[in-house]
Amino acid sequence: MAAITISRQFGAGGRTLGERLCQRFGFRLVDESVIDELARKAKVKGDWLKAMEKEASSTILGLLSEIISMGVLYKGPAAPGEESERKKYREFLGHIMTAMANEGGYVLLGRGAQIVLRDHPKVCRILLVAEYEDRVKFMVQRYRLSEEEAKKIIKEKETQREAVATNIFGTNIDDPKLYHVILNVSRMPFDWAVDLAGDFFARFMKELGEGEGAPNP
Repeated sequence: MAAITISRQFGAGGRTLGERLCQRFGFRLVDESVIDELARKAKVKGDWLKAMEKEASSTILGLLSEIISMGVLYKGPAAPGEESERKKYREFLGHIMTAMANEGGYVLLGRGAQIVLRDHPKVCRILLVAEYEDRVKFMVQRYRLSEEEAKKIIKEKETQREAVATNIFGTNIDDPKLYHVILNVSRMPFDWAVDLAGDFFARFMKELGEGEGAPNP
């Protein structure tokens, strides 16, 4: 079964798109908090994990527990320095995300999944963008925030998103070559974007010889 990665300018509705695609295809959503919790359990260090303490879902932990419990990710002694931590984190993401992509039936949201899985033949990579003013409006309406709160969150999350791509992967996260589909929800109703993404992925799966909508056991 295939998988999907969603990257988004924060406030463009990436989580909502992911949830809708999960509903259509019977997939499971994996967001930053899940990846960070798995990293914490695997004893990956780094400043990007300090504020991430949410529990991962039992189904995902069950799928990946063998990878983590085997202790094969970082057998050797850790080399000093921040670059060593970045390397360990990249290796960790490679193991975890590749396992999910091979299994299929996941929508991966954030943490550079589109970069880690850029060459995986069974992964469809989607980028969602929107004008800043539209993203602020979406956050206010979707999460009942004040405009000031929405702007603050967007700034923080966009800084984090850029840091993951630049500091960890050395990549421009908005490079169009990373993606199969780029959807600008400032130029279309959001429901159109959901339908376009879903229909494209259905054809993507068809090319792989897979049917639409079969839930992942």
